[in-house]
Amino acid sequence: MTRTAYKNNHRDLHYDRIEFCVPKGEKAKIRAIADTMQISINEYLFRLVCADLSGGESHISKQSNEFTEEHQKMLDKWQVAAKYREMIESMHVEEINGMNKHYTIILKEGYINDATGSRNIYADRMQDIRRIITKSHKQK
Repeated sequence: MTRTAYKNNHRDLHYDRIEFCVPKGEKAKIRAIADTMQISINEYLFRLVCADLSGGESHISKQSNEFTEEHQKMLDKWQVAAKYREMIESMHVEEINGMNKHYTIILKEGYINDATGSRNIYADRMQDIRRIITKSHKQK
């Protein structure tokens, strides 16, 4: 058995594989973070999942998807048209040092965004949200 065949066999026996797709450009951001931590992308993503599942349950799934007045104010600030607001299930702004850095919008079940090919919308600038969300619609 060759060394490569041995490694592939060992991997197949001891590990499960999960394919993880991200929008174009996101992989470079993930790689940069993993590089600063001096670990592989795989190790970085595995650590994120383990951190979320600490205690045996997902912390992310426990986050409230309730649309608050604060969410409405954010959408007003972002100038998102009312016809797109009914499509939104949840939203989040990741802030670093008090500055908005990354916007995430999750569309309700049954809606899709053509720019991302999924229910998820990611943007680094407010104007990108307005541009990307216009490509959202109810699935046929």
